Amino acid sequence: MRSFAISTVLVMSSLLASSIFAAPTFASTAAKKEWQETRSWDAIFTQHQVEPQQAKQQQAKPQKTKSQQASGVVVLWNENKQQGYTNNLKRANQGFLPASTFKIPNSLIALELGVVKDEHQVFKWDGKSRDIATWNRDHNLITGMKYSVVPVYQEFARQIGEARMSKMIASFDYGNEDISGNLDSFWLDGGIQISATEQIDFLRRLYHNKIHASERSQRIVKQAMLTEANGDYIIRAKTGYAVRAEPSIGWWVGWVELDDNVWFFAMNIDIPDAAGLPLRQAITKEVLKLEHVIP
Repeated sequence: MRSFAISTVLVMSSLLASSIFAAPTFASTAAKKEWQETRSWDAIFTQHQVEPQQAKQQQAKPQKTKSQQASGVVVLWNENKQQGYTNNLKRANQGFLPASTFKIPNSLIALELGVVKDEHQVFKWDGKSRDIATWNRDHNLITGMKYSVVPVYQEFARQIGEARMSKMIASFDYGNEDISGNLDSFWLDGGIQISATEQIDFLRRLYHNKIHASERSQRIVKQAMLTEANGDYIIRAKTGYAVRAEPSIGWWVGWVELDDNVWFFAMNIDIPDAAGLPLRQAITKEVLKLEHVIP
């Protein structure tokens, strides 16, 4: 049971990551191929229903539509045991648009190239009113990540430029490394795709400071990913919503820090409507509870 404040948690987590970074070897999940498929998690998906896509198109003449069973995948990786688990190995290895989970590598690249100086630098609101109220104000890297402020990250991408973005994504070994499409939206509607297992591999390298970026940049990004902290665990994670995909895809990727272990997770789910977005965290947490990762 932890009894220290969140600020202390951040320092200790950084020290832990630094100590692991000194380890002489690092085994990727892809190389070990140690994955177990468990269909018992499917019951968690069947407990949740989502509204079909066509329901939101019936505005002039509303019609009753049947709800659908939630369809998606959860992938867990037990760092101590070097063991992976999923409810659907085929989907776990299927690539999808990363959507706002791309804010993790985007932040790293922006920090490495000096587009972003640090977590305190303020990015002024451009004055354009958008549907998401939290976007209509100034932000720094921490709040930009927390509220998933797309316009801020689009500006990062424009300043990074296509050549540098492509080079950095390749050095990160991120997904299929394809940044075709618009430079400021390719992660939303372009050619880049990443699977849940690839997300896990990328996150593990980030946790261990093994990304081809400075330890400082990786530390700042991990700080920005802080989502939840209590006496039992810490979660560092990022959501995503690929609304322009067909079907739309919801993501939640990150890791759970315990006193004596780390569990990495990546989930994606078909999201016919934004009303289903809370299922990203809800289903993942139910799986984590089932596996006794969190209480």
